[in-house]
Amino acid sequence: MFVKRDQAASIKEVVERNTGVKAEELLRDVRDPFLDHLDEAVQFVKGYIHSHPKCRVTVVGDYDSDGVNATSIMYWCFAKMKITPVLRVPHRMSEGYGLSEKIIDEIPSGLVVTVDNGIAALTAVKKAKEKGLSVVVTDHHLPVRDDKGNMVLPVADVLLDPHVDGDKSEFKDYCGAAIAYRFARAMFGAKFPELLVLASIATVTDVMPLIGANRTLVKDGLNYINKRRVVPGLDELLKKTNLEDHINEGDYGFMIGPTFNAPGRLYDNGAESVVKLLCTKRGDFTAKYKADKLLATNDRRKEVVRKCMEKIEKEGLVNPDERPIVLYDPTIPEGIVGIVAGRLAEEYYCPAVVFTDCGKEGVIKGSGRTIQEIHLKNALDKISDIMLGYGGHAGAAGLSIKAENLTGFREAFTKACGVIPEPPEDLLYDLELTGNLESICDELELYSPYGEQNAQIRFHTVLDLEPGDFRIIGDGTHFMTTVKDRDLTVMGFDLTAKYKALGYPEHIECVGYLNRSWFKGKSTLKFEILDFEAA
Repeated sequence: MFVKRDQAASIKEVVERNTGVKAEELLRDVRDPFLDHLDEAVQFVKGYIHSHPKCRVTVVGDYDSDGVNATSIMYWCFAKMKITPVLRVPHRMSEGYGLSEKIIDEIPSGLVVTVDNGIAALTAVKKAKEKGLSVVVTDHHLPVRDDKGNMVLPVADVLLDPHVDGDKSEFKDYCGAAIAYRFARAMFGAKFPELLVLASIATVTDVMPLIGANRTLVKDGLNYINKRRVVPGLDELLKKTNLEDHINEGDYGFMIGPTFNAPGRLYDNGAESVVKLLCTKRGDFTAKYKADKLLATNDRRKEVVRKCMEKIEKEGLVNPDERPIVLYDPTIPEGIVGIVAGRLAEEYYCPAVVFTDCGKEGVIKGSGRTIQEIHLKNALDKISDIMLGYGGHAGAAGLSIKAENLTGFREAFTKACGVIPEPPEDLLYDLELTGNLESICDELELYSPYGEQNAQIRFHTVLDLEPGDFRIIGDGTHFMTTVKDRDLTVMGFDLTAKYKALGYPEHIECVGYLNRSWFKGKSTLKFEILDFEAA
């Protein structure tokens, strides 16, 4: 059953409810809000390079989309200073996240700059300083706190993280790549569109709130990427994915971001391939090969996830009556467990933790996802004594336990989650889809980009479909058709089976999103169905 969420009567009212700010404030361009310690970081690096003209600079990043974009931004920043930095991305499976003592052991001398990590690397930074290295930490994560709640900060030369300075920084919701971009821009006092694009991709794929400075950054980044103001490697990737016509935030989140994440999920040092592509210089003939390889890896990632889900279903590894879900399967790659957990949490509407082997005898490593009603990090906090280590936030977490404690963890986690609600019977929508669709799209685009804290607006409508235009697309789970007598394309993602089961109805009542689809410079209206019933 489809139910209207509340009494909001206009797109503007829905946007204000979703964002929590007035529409006029949301639309205000916010560029370069004050970021404490930014000037200090810039001056320190400039001074260090001036006094050490032949110094070694090592940039230490991360293996997710935010980390590889941040690493690439910092590479181009130093390249503009005629310095070729050494780029070091931690190996996901064998090393884990962030700056480590092992990485410090590899660095003989010079300046270390972290991106998208470092604020929690207390022992690694301490070792670096004892070794005589200079360290600048640029990060966006929360700092470590002691038992009394006090911040415990690494002893770096400069800490550039908006969460360590109280209320001094005017905006705290940047991702790691956006912090790196602010550093690069401040270093030269100029805007670099191609680096801004990388920061905008990372902002969306790292699920940062799309309000304030982030909304402006992503809006500007989309403007530049559609003008092809991008680094050469990204330009090659866009050509090969046919993303050459009016790229939007959805393309960031569902196509570019997963492609950047795929190598780091499948291979220990896979993220290096993304960095190499994004740092490829113009005229380098290897860019095409690197882009092809990256896309092939993403295709393999999709296939691996598909096979994992098929195995879980075929072998009955999940009991739908046992919620939350705690699953151990050594055949699931370590980098994929989070995706599988997310699929299970969505399908069974409950928290899900998926464990696999991690190469350490007697230890299994897992990733968790949850539903809106249950805060995952809070649940894990209640059972911290049964885990070897964990971290995360409301919606997702990573953890490790002794293999022998799997049953005990399952029991403790079930108790910690408490009462798990049943899946909602009603699908909520925001507005009825009435009036001129072109005008509605124009107003929707005014408040874009949509994403975290600015949710896409859901419309309810009845559609008369053209039966002769029905087509199955993709892997067979999606369908496409059109509306009779109207220039409106209808997309049903993961809904082919339901459409068949209902006998291919020509009239449907549905809830979905209205937007535009572009091809060769021309746009058509598109309605993406979330769910439907025969009308």
